Amino acid sequence: MADPDEPAMVIDLSGPQWQVLLTVAPPRGHERKSVDFDVPPIGGDATGQLRRIHTQVIFTTASNERDGWANWHVKIYGCADLGDTEALRQHLHGQATALQRANRYLGGTDRRTPVEPPWAVVPVQVVRGDGQLEQLSGAVTTRLGTPSDQIVAQLHRRLPSWIGEGARPDLYLLAVSPQIDLLRWEPVRRWPGTEHLGDFRLLAAGLDQLHQLKWAHCDIKPENVCWCANQDSSGYVLIDTDAATQADPPPTVLRGTELYEYGGIRRMRYDTAQGWNLTPGLLYAQDRFGFLIVVLCALAGRHWVEQTLLHADPDDPSARVAESEEAVLKALREHWADARWEPLIVVLAEPFGTGPRGQIAIESPHPWAEAWLAEVFAAEQRCERDPLPAAAPARTDLVYAFAGPIEAIRAYARHGPATRPERVHRAYDAIGVQAQAVALRRAAIWLSIWVVGCVVAGAALGVLAVGG
Repeated sequence: MADPDEPAMVIDLSGPQWQVLLTVAPPRGHERKSVDFDVPPIGGDATGQLRRIHTQVIFTTASNERDGWANWHVKIYGCADLGDTEALRQHLHGQATALQRANRYLGGTDRRTPVEPPWAVVPVQVVRGDGQLEQLSGAVTTRLGTPSDQIVAQLHRRLPSWIGEGARPDLYLLAVSPQIDLLRWEPVRRWPGTEHLGDFRLLAAGLDQLHQLKWAHCDIKPENVCWCANQDSSGYVLIDTDAATQADPPPTVLRGTELYEYGGIRRMRYDTAQGWNLTPGLLYAQDRFGFLIVVLCALAGRHWVEQTLLHADPDDPSARVAESEEAVLKALREHWADARWEPLIVVLAEPFGTGPRGQIAIESPHPWAEAWLAEVFAAEQRCERDPLPAAAPARTDLVYAFAGPIEAIRAYARHGPATRPERVHRAYDAIGVQAQAVALRRAAIWLSIWVVGCVVAGAALGVLAVGG
């Protein structure tokens, strides 16, 4: 239970010429989740052995009191002892660095700060519960503080009562990340939604870079892919990135969602004789399989993908449709019956096979996502097109007449970082304001014309009366 009289928990994120100040809200409920991590021991281990850490996690949110991204997710990890806390801090620090480097790799962007878009993977910042500074690659400094004097706060450091009475600050770590609205995926698309393909470019590039850094997300699914835009770019972005894990050495447990599991991991889970032996290639394949599924959700509809590709194959009930290239080909051809989509269908189905463009490619340590997405673009261009109907003559005179209000609406909707729903709301608000202003100006013009007309008519009548 939160104490209304105790000072708020505040998180300070800062870098050269920027600062984010987050006020953390108490969680809505009392539920905590047990989460285990397999992390390298402190100082590393030449044998590749990992340390198992058990944590209790509190999920809550924070609001930004400064300029920049407004709403944030906060995960608070409670550890058993100082050794576990330091090992987890080392793991989370490496994770945050990998995410930052994956985003920095994206070319052609004008990023003002590491905590603002454009992103391929949502960045995560690590905050120490004991109030000490945490620095990330010289780009981001984090600190847990209070609105009161920092020196006094450090001497009398204690965590809010809703974390737990007598909770030791040095046993807690916080992971904070920008909050993005979840997407509402279309359930079924009876023709390919290829208009969405371009929005996957940054995500594909960032995923390849993350794998080159020997990290994997391991839980790519529709709920963990959102759409984000800023002034310079827009596209899909991967969230829940604080679940990312080192791929080499691989963990002994995998935190993911069974429905979206890659076939190689799924078979290993159910074949007890084979044993559980994760490899870096399987972790990369898990990410790439999830990426395939999300792209197909955008193209074919989420409900269709989950109820068809991720369900049992009618011709082989022991396997899912997504376990076989031939089964995926058959399902897509039935879903998009028009033969003109055949080039696209073939490229979409290839990664589900076992050949050089299937299992061998997606379990490879080499980059894959960008090249495959480029093949999808090329295949879509090879699909035959119906002739477009003749365009109706455009009223270009109206565009020029209202160019100022139209540009004002665009500028207001695009200003600063925001999610797609927020930009839509901004556009509607701006349209209302500009429409009212235009209506008032037009009314004033017509009123003046009417007044002038009345004056002219009155003068004419007067002349006629005098002349009569």
